Amino acid sequence: MNYLPDTNAVSAYMRGDNPKLVEKMKDSFGELCLSVIVLAEREFGVTKGSNANARLKLAELAQTLPVEPFTRDDSTHYAAIRHDLEARGVGIGPMDTLIAAQALRLGGTIITRNVREFGRVPGLRIENWQD
Repeated sequence: MNYLPDTNAVSAYMRGDNPKLVEKMKDSFGELCLSVIVLAEREFGVTKGSNANARLKLAELAQTLPVEPFTRDDSTHYAAIRHDLEARGVGIGPMDTLIAAQALRLGGTIITRNVREFGRVPGLRIENWQD
């Protein structure tokens, strides 16, 4: 099974402020992949924050985990998810929609504490490793 941590999970991992999450992610490195969308969001965060330590941690994580590119099939999943959620009046953030699309294509599970938002996406598997 593939696990895709979302941006908040990767951020918490990098900060090291949630020992349960850090341990579980390290134990699952063989099953984790990093969405290029999450990587882009974290790159922005470390660029904005100018924290050299955070930049090193992110580079290490991106070298340790496979980085999943955004594909044509992801675009198709994205369009279907966005259409469904907007038609029901329960849209989620644009980056989360993109991450959800990747997870659906991969048959993976999103690792997030944002269960409520991702839970709106039909068929998406979600786990919260932060509580």
